[in-house]
Amino acid sequence: MMSEIELQPLRITSGWLIEWNLFYEVDPSNETMQYLDASSLLHIENHQLMRAINLDFKPENDANGFFHLRVLNLIKTTNKKGNINYEGDWEEPYFELKTKNRLEIVKKIEQLVLQLPPYKNNN
Repeated sequence: MMSEIELQPLRITSGWLIEWNLFYEVDPSNETMQYLDASSLLHIENHQLMRAINLDFKPENDANGFFHLRVLNLIKTTNKKGNINYEGDWEEPYFELKTKNRLEIVKKIEQLVLQLPPYKNNN
């Protein structure tokens, strides 16, 4: 019987909002696919930096898949009611990493939250 699987420990600095976290401390295998079947495993945003970090596993439910890490530039929008939203630019990621190595992803996320420069929207 498998022991209880924990969320992947991550050192996230202040200023980052965790929108969702389904990133478990498991490596891809046929036995762990249930932990890698979400369309997005992790999504965090920093509105001061105007950046988001998103982690997927592709293709879903495929033990031969890979982790897909992206840094998105955020665009601030205001809806008709005056509410502020932050939209990620999915078409042109600032940074992208594809790997099968979970610990490489952890190291890169921890580096990015410390070192990402602010996004300056020139529009």
